[in-house]
Amino acid sequence: MKKHFLLAVCVFAVCALMGIAACGGDTEDAGTSSNGLASNGSNGGNSSGGNSSNASGNSSSSGGTSSSNGIGIASHVMVPLSSGSFTMGSADVTFTKGFLMGKYEVTQELYQQVMGSNPSSFTTGVTAGEVQVRRPVEYVRWYETLVFCNKLSILEGLSPVYTISGSTDPSSWGSVPTSSNSTWNAVIMNSSANGYRLPTEAEWEYACRAGTTTTYNLGNTWNDAWGWYLSFTTGNGNSGSKTHEVGKKTANAWGLYDMHGNVWEWVWDWYGSLGTSSVSNPTGPTSGSSRVYRGGGWGSSAGSLASAYRINYSPDTYSYDIGFRLARNNP
Repeated sequence: MKKHFLLAVCVFAVCALMGIAACGGDTEDAGTSSNGLASNGSNGGNSSGGNSSNASGNSSSSGGTSSSNGIGIASHVMVPLSSGSFTMGSADVTFTKGFLMGKYEVTQELYQQVMGSNPSSFTTGVTAGEVQVRRPVEYVRWYETLVFCNKLSILEGLSPVYTISGSTDPSSWGSVPTSSNSTWNAVIMNSSANGYRLPTEAEWEYACRAGTTTTYNLGNTWNDAWGWYLSFTTGNGNSGSKTHEVGKKTANAWGLYDMHGNVWEWVWDWYGSLGTSSVSNPTGPTSGSSRVYRGGGWGSSAGSLASAYRINYSPDTYSYDIGFRLARNNP
């Protein structure tokens, strides 16, 4: 069994070395708390190395209003983002069509509803005033996100995005691999399907930046109001060594929460060097040995939360600080 722990020594050492500084539902109503979630939800639990891409972005705006879903989970909301361009590394990236991005990281309640289980490490010890089941799911392999996305798509009557061994039905794929698997690594993404998927790495950074060119999506100097993090080396941080209910920190300009911190987020792409040429709608390398995840987590230093910060690991990896966020094509 393989585990990956992004704790002080690993992350801080890498930072030092690298110099890293459905729709298809109801529109949100006004009867919600400031993060868009109902404030009286059930607790559901006990109370108590990457590389910097030096990305910058051109101004764009989100289009339309956030929408909820048809499966009754308040934390499952997709935000429509407009087409546009930004600079990722030294390449100009253009999105010719808008897309939908999860307003929140996938929560434990949503994962439980879709998968029938909750793999998370943090199922107790929720911070007072927060809702346990609305903490982000973690301990999720990249492979498991494929199953989740297709299952959720099927539940909502959408076209599944991922095909493995000629099938879009996760029940025919067999058990989720616990080591790198060539069959699952050959998964095909149908870019025309309207179902749920992981964002591409470029989509993730575009959505995170929300038109900014600064180190973080709300400025150049880190502010604890922007996300949950912890540096085990310096002792700085605010996470208390655990995850927190989604949406408790300041959203970016496009209304997306926790793009910095709480849990790292798997994206679609194989890890590889960022290009230098202008590109439209990139989906990353066609092959590789590790997948990318972004955003930093509750156990990461503030430098690892930067919009451009990249890290990667084998798709069979899971950890108590790795989760994911959903994307969809804009209908």
